[in-house]
Amino acid sequence: MGTSPKRHRRPRVRSLKSYVGIWTGSILLSFLLLIGAWFTVQAHLRQMKQEILSDTRALDAARTLESHLLTEDREDLLWRVTGDAEHRTHKLAALQQAVEAAEHLSTAGASPEEVQLVEDLRTRLLAVRDEAASLIPPPLEKSRPLAEGLLAIVRRYIEKNQSDMEMTIRAALRLQSGIDYSAIGVVAAVGLLLTVGSLSLLRRVIGPTLELTRVARRFGQGDFSARATVTQDDELGALCRTFNHMAEETASHERTRLEFVAMVAHDLKSPLITIGGGARRLRSGKLGPEQQAAWLDRIITQAARLEKLTHDLMDTVQISTGRLCVNRARLDLAALLREVCREQAGILSDHSLRFEGGEECPVLGDRDRIERVVTNLVSNAAKYSPKGSTIEVKVARQESLAFFTVRDEGAGIAPEDLKAIFEPFGRGSQAHQMAKGTGLGMNVVKHILEAHDGSITIRSEVGKGTTVEVTLPLALS
Repeated sequence: MGTSPKRHRRPRVRSLKSYVGIWTGSILLSFLLLIGAWFTVQAHLRQMKQEILSDTRALDAARTLESHLLTEDREDLLWRVTGDAEHRTHKLAALQQAVEAAEHLSTAGASPEEVQLVEDLRTRLLAVRDEAASLIPPPLEKSRPLAEGLLAIVRRYIEKNQSDMEMTIRAALRLQSGIDYSAIGVVAAVGLLLTVGSLSLLRRVIGPTLELTRVARRFGQGDFSARATVTQDDELGALCRTFNHMAEETASHERTRLEFVAMVAHDLKSPLITIGGGARRLRSGKLGPEQQAAWLDRIITQAARLEKLTHDLMDTVQISTGRLCVNRARLDLAALLREVCREQAGILSDHSLRFEGGEECPVLGDRDRIERVVTNLVSNAAKYSPKGSTIEVKVARQESLAFFTVRDEGAGIAPEDLKAIFEPFGRGSQAHQMAKGTGLGMNVVKHILEAHDGSITIRSEVGKGTTVEVTLPLALS
């Protein structure tokens, strides 16, 4: 069994809009993360600053307490040596100041070890103060260990706070260093992202833009085969595809225009040759009365053909410039159709033209233009139907509308060709083989009817003929 060929899919590329959005969002996110980290670190640093200030205050209080204890110890020794009561007074004052300083030692947020040290210190201080109240100093062997123990507790408290403060300072320095390095890293990453994103954006924008500019310049200089290369599936790729589509449409219109010019030249050439040849024959004076009449009929027919082509061209120009004007006046549509059919019956001698309708159908319209509509539809019916076939023209009124139909027994129109018929220069796929024409008639007919607030509908079946129905609003009485 054979394997089916794999379909190669072009990798999907993000649009420029989403690419720029993601790129800008990444940069903003990086800066937001940096700002968020900075605020978080600042909060930690403020907390550490408060801890350092708390440790500093605790150290100050502890050193003040230590100073009072040393003063008390000195005054105690002097009192013991001299027996002077003044030294006892200074000793008691120093003890009281030490007790007050101990009360200022804060335990809020302190470690369990610090809390225990403060409690021991306060308990021993109260005991020393109670003993110092006696007029007889206690023995040195009893008072010295107690005083030394107090100083030892104070020094342990000082060492603990100094250690905590140093640890907090080191942590703050590490945190500050970390945020500094992080900021440098984020700035470097953002710089790299900006560089890479800018280069990528320039590659995706500048290259296709220059390519599109070059192709547009070639196209503007007349190279209608110039097409932009679509390299990306994004907005610029869509722009290149739009340009290519526009170039295809423009090239197609240019081809159609040239074909139209060629057809108009051909349609002008044939009647002019006939008219010129007939005029020369008539001028020679060698033709009999019957031949002169025949040539005059040919000249009249070809002149009418030129007149119709001229009117179609003039109407096409007015339609394309939006200046199609109609001079409306009250007229009887049924009488106009009867008159046109009578004239066309003499011209279309190879077909049987039958008219039906007797009721008056008053409408407001431009007589010349509506006459051209009817003439165009009848001549098309004859052009695309076999000789000897019947062409029926019916006119009637219903409620507020007047409508007429032109039916032939021709080859019919394929469904895919119905829309193209009303386009400028539009003709069916088989029309070129059946009859000559510019493809302007039905486009002109459609716009003339729309200018009269009317409409046109075509029903056709290949091999069974075509029916064209036209509606116009009745004139108010």
